[in-house]
Amino acid sequence: MLIRPSIWAAALLIAGGFFSFAPRAQAQTIVATVNGAPITSWDVSEREKLLRVMHKPSSYDDALNSMIDDQLKLGETDKFKITATNSEIGQQISLEAGWLHMAPAAFMSAMQQAGISEQHIKDHFTADFEFNLLVQAYNKGVDPSEGAIRAELAKDGGRSAAGIDYKLHQVIFTLHGNNVFAEIQERIKAADQLRLRFTNCADGLPLARAMDNVAVKDEIIRNSLTISDQLKDVLDKTPVGHLTPPERTADGVEMIAVCSKGVSNDDTAVRKAISERLLSAEMRADAERRLAELRSYAVIVKR
Repeated sequence: MLIRPSIWAAALLIAGGFFSFAPRAQAQTIVATVNGAPITSWDVSEREKLLRVMHKPSSYDDALNSMIDDQLKLGETDKFKITATNSEIGQQISLEAGWLHMAPAAFMSAMQQAGISEQHIKDHFTADFEFNLLVQAYNKGVDPSEGAIRAELAKDGGRSAAGIDYKLHQVIFTLHGNNVFAEIQERIKAADQLRLRFTNCADGLPLARAMDNVAVKDEIIRNSLTISDQLKDVLDKTPVGHLTPPERTADGVEMIAVCSKGVSNDDTAVRKAISERLLSAEMRADAERRLAELRSYAVIVKR
């Protein structure tokens, strides 16, 4: 296990559920030290399993080098007294899940099924989050140049890459009764009936507004570059002038009226997306440079 104070006061809570993990094995052999801090055979075994879940090379050497990287990261962030909270480590796990195109709960479940200990997961994502935080601090105020953004815009096709603008109205069937399950089923049925009659926004929105306990929100415009892939997929599949399938939300049973969609004339969203992409790439490159520098003067002994 990485040598550092534990910052976890309770079991990790991700996506609304607690997970139990395999207990740590007792028999261990020190296989390496990093600036005097030990890495054990158990650490390497756990890391092999974690790398497999993350679809990364997972040989013994890969796992040992990954553990060395984590010790270097934590050793450096400890110098600056950087400490991640439970919530922040959960965010790092969710971020990794996104890179793997998995829901956070599914990623946690995969790690659980692989038999990876809770402590090992905590230590690894603590190292990642805290080191990323340090790299961000070193790069505070750094932004991609206008030339770099323009070059990426040209590469992406200019304004044609500005995404799709959707003009939308939320249509919400509110809930008021005590028998929640029965009321939800009734409201979903009513929503489906409206959906069949709703063939254009000019006639459909007044029809919805005239219904009891139905709220029609003001028009909003959303760009495809600023919404989730899941929502984009739903909106793309819904013809203009129609409603999306009913969905249970915190406000009731909700549908979205798709009143128009087309190529955006405003490149603000795409410029922001490009800027974030370039900055993220620069941060990753700087993190790799700094980690390589830490390795260059660290005392690493493999046994």
